Amino acid sequence: MLQPLFHRKQVAGYGDYMVEATQRRLETWSPGETCDIESEMQNLTLEILFATLFGRELAPGEGNELRAASDGLNSWFAPTSWLLPNWVPTPSRRHFSESKEQLRSEIRRLLTEHGEKSKPDSLHQETLLSKLAEAREASGQDHLSTEEVEGQLLTMLFAGYETTAAALGFAWYALAQNPEIQQAFHEELDAVLDGEPPTHADITDLELTRQIVTETLRMYPPVHTIPRQTTRDVNVDGYQVPADTQVHLPLLAIHRDERFYDDPSSFRPGRWTGEFEDELPDYAFIPFGGRRRTCIGREIATLEATLVLATIGQHWTLEWMGEEEEVSIEPEMTMKTQNELPMQLRPR
Repeated sequence: MLQPLFHRKQVAGYGDYMVEATQRRLETWSPGETCDIESEMQNLTLEILFATLFGRELAPGEGNELRAASDGLNSWFAPTSWLLPNWVPTPSRRHFSESKEQLRSEIRRLLTEHGEKSKPDSLHQETLLSKLAEAREASGQDHLSTEEVEGQLLTMLFAGYETTAAALGFAWYALAQNPEIQQAFHEELDAVLDGEPPTHADITDLELTRQIVTETLRMYPPVHTIPRQTTRDVNVDGYQVPADTQVHLPLLAIHRDERFYDDPSSFRPGRWTGEFEDELPDYAFIPFGGRRRTCIGREIATLEATLVLATIGQHWTLEWMGEEEEVSIEPEMTMKTQNELPMQLRPR
């Protein structure tokens, strides 16, 4: 039911909304100020999510409560409770439950507002809200319960902005740590865009920008592990995995494996040539998962990351202001940093 919203042709139409939301966010920036770019990218991608999939313009700062509640879902992965049985109450699990209920309340409000409008005044006609509302009101095979609709929106709300924000934050960090690549990135933007805002039509010519996105997803995959639950006893390369066991596929380790990547700890966007990708083994690069469970938002996430990088990089240089040269990673539900990503905003 939701697939048409994520079709490549449909996603291409979201490009202008992504750029416009980014430009509105940039109007709040001040030259010379230092900000946590990780948090700033979360604010931006939430605004883009509302503009593209929810069909509603979210002004900068309007979604702060939503973002705080969504961030609370990461509490499930707190080291003090993650490995404990699910029935054990902990402060972090209580925070997780409170955040989930807060998000559900917001989702119910959005659905109610959608139902009260006789004529949609969204940015575009079909949105996640309209598609799921139709499915809830339908009869027969396409019918979804209110709880199922809320569950889908809860997932889309969290996964639709936090993952892309993580990729963007780490991309700015990697560029700040590699000034030669950053310079080449700016030169590509100047040459391809010639001062005009980027569009979907420019994506093909922004080769280095696309490579930067891909290399960031390799080194800092926003979804750092893919969990699965065995339904029966399984033998994996001589290892016996019992039924009803949680198994994790660690993307962070796979993406930095020397069997697949030369100098895997170095940020090298130029490695992503067509020839290299053709020779790369299946599942050696899976930031969006694989096969039939590939992330439904893959196309929209890569387009968004590329256009946001281009829009910001046209006018700003971000300089690393952290005390440590190497950023400390905190794998929660999505990839996080331990001490934020402080960047100084310098106009070009």
